[in-house]
Amino acid sequence: MTEYGSTDHEQLMKRLRSAQSVDEVTYPAPSQQASLSLDDLPRSVACTIHQGSNVTSMDFHPTHHTLLTVGCSNGEISLWEVGMRERLVTKPFKIWDLSACSVTFQASIKDSSMSVSRVAWSPDGNLIGVAFTKHLVHLLAYQGSNDLRPHLEACSNSFSCTLRKKIEAHVGSVNDLAFSHPNKKLCVVTCGEDKLIKVWDLAGSKLFNFEGHEAPVYSVCPHQKENIQFIFSTAIDGKIKAWLYDNMGSRVDYDAPGQWCTTMLYSADGSRLFSCGTSKDGDSFLVEWNESEGKIKRTYSGFRKNATGVVQFDTTRNRFLAVGDDSQIKFWHMD
Repeated sequence: MTEYGSTDHEQLMKRLRSAQSVDEVTYPAPSQQASLSLDDLPRSVACTIHQGSNVTSMDFHPTHHTLLTVGCSNGEISLWEVGMRERLVTKPFKIWDLSACSVTFQASIKDSSMSVSRVAWSPDGNLIGVAFTKHLVHLLAYQGSNDLRPHLEACSNSFSCTLRKKIEAHVGSVNDLAFSHPNKKLCVVTCGEDKLIKVWDLAGSKLFNFEGHEAPVYSVCPHQKENIQFIFSTAIDGKIKAWLYDNMGSRVDYDAPGQWCTTMLYSADGSRLFSCGTSKDGDSFLVEWNESEGKIKRTYSGFRKNATGVVQFDTTRNRFLAVGDDSQIKFWHMD
């Protein structure tokens, strides 16, 4: 077993900061056509809004497509109506129930900054999940307009920090957060530096604790195919695992190209699986997977060598892949 200590995690966080540290958010005008062609791809900046702090994560509302939530390196959360270039609300980082935190945790907050590692809207658009680089997970309830209210606060139980009840999150950084619907019940999936994946209900109760990775877990990708619900996870040793909601261990063990930071996404219709990642040497990889065989089906070329940060990507409807690579946005046709 290879040990992944603080040096590897510090290198990871340094690369993440270099990849994502920007203080402007750019919003492209969406195409209204039912089918996309190359002419529909954005080629010029439609709008620039100034956040004022280094942006580390963004996510658009699932149905209100001009409503953008932004997480920053200083722990700040903002909500923008980008169509009007209006900032609706900004929430500075705050421990909601500081009295419930141990002296050790309070000291760690004072001695170092708290950065947002991930923001994500729930599928119904009523909640925003926020993962931080030290132990914490916040859930914010969105009531409409500029109203964001605390819903839940969770951290490592070794620091005993809660809002409604005492629950666990992760020891160290919470690297990713996503929403899922096991058994038609909305839940939150998190992963972290402690090599664990955890699933919570919205009251803060831990439902599942998945162990098996030998390195810090970098990202999670919950999905449902037919009647089977599962979670893909990736770690910074390049291992990809898949978990059912049953505490029976990982069902698959794949090796990601680059063997470092990798994220996985499905096409909009859920039929095709892609991964994108960067190696420690700065080489980036974008591939399509054959799920049933656990093999790479297609590899996409066109990346620069020696990238300074970790590549980011997304799927656009069912035809194009969009990738942020060394200050450029690149598009690939899926086929």
